[in-house]
Amino acid sequence: MHVEVRGLNKAFGSFQAVKDVGFSVAKGQLIGLLGPSGGGKTSILRMLAGLETPDSGDIVFHGQRVNDLPPQERGIGFVFQNYALFKHMTVSENIAFGLEVKKWNKAKIKERVASLTELTGLKGFESRYPHQLSGGQRQRVAFARALAPEPQLLLLDEPFAAIDAKIRHELRSWLREMIDRLGITSIFVTHDQDEAIEVADEIMIINKGNLEQKGSPWEIYKDPKTPFVAGFIGESRIVDNIAELRGFSDPAATSGTKGLIRPEYIEIGRKEEFAQLLSATEAGRVSHIHFRGSEWLVEVEVNGIKLVTYRSLEKEVLHPGDEVQVLVHRAYLFNDIQSWVMENKLKADPMFVYI
Repeated sequence: MHVEVRGLNKAFGSFQAVKDVGFSVAKGQLIGLLGPSGGGKTSILRMLAGLETPDSGDIVFHGQRVNDLPPQERGIGFVFQNYALFKHMTVSENIAFGLEVKKWNKAKIKERVASLTELTGLKGFESRYPHQLSGGQRQRVAFARALAPEPQLLLLDEPFAAIDAKIRHELRSWLREMIDRLGITSIFVTHDQDEAIEVADEIMIINKGNLEQKGSPWEIYKDPKTPFVAGFIGESRIVDNIAELRGFSDPAATSGTKGLIRPEYIEIGRKEEFAQLLSATEAGRVSHIHFRGSEWLVEVEVNGIKLVTYRSLEKEVLHPGDEVQVLVHRAYLFNDIQSWVMENKLKADPMFVYI
């Protein structure tokens, strides 16, 4: 493994920011640290960078324990959320700064800066100062400066947080392509799940200092290991009385069992839209409907349970107060003992006779 972390702990006074976190990252992977603000993501990143000292645990880069190494000897590049560019330096001077500190010769520095301005789309902007650049361009300078010393590990702390939505989307695609081209191992912090899902090879969900789950975006989405992960990823509704929905009674479900149902787990429509699946549906009433550009977001109430789902623009438009049939395909069930994904038994049972 290129990066390995074992039993990492960090406290700030009485606050435990990171609790016994361990993970590994393969060479060339792009990993997203995802979670709510204050969950411990940036503390983990700063310990990897050498900007914070762990209370206990080991940080290993390509087989070498680096806990006692200063940041400049760890072979990392760091991109800060606020760019941290030198205002009195041009684009070229910002990119070259770290190389001059390391006493590279001038010819090699010039060659490296030229290569990075080409790679990052900054060719022609070499003589400009940070205040003469857009937010997206300043972020590219920060990337180029971090990459200049040819690091083995790139760390990024919410790299797109200060950029407007349109440019942020463009930079996400650009970052993914650039890292694929360079093959550099990278770890970035974000609280934006769309960003993590779009960019990362694997995601680590961090909450209250704990590593809740690590896996590909698809693995985490389809098979959440904890109630927090299930509720954090995607839009969802918690149902306290899940057994009251048709097809979701389960011997493993105790009285404390709750269900988490995502919009894509639900299908709604008129009776005629369900044909042979009608017996697996519940009667419901539309409470609100919202236009989302490519689809409708529909809020619906079933036996006092409030759910939310999507509906295609190609189908008949529903309105508040409309009576509809609601088919819940599956739910994520959890209690104090266990968690599991359950399919609607009335829909999935091949022996069930539909009417």
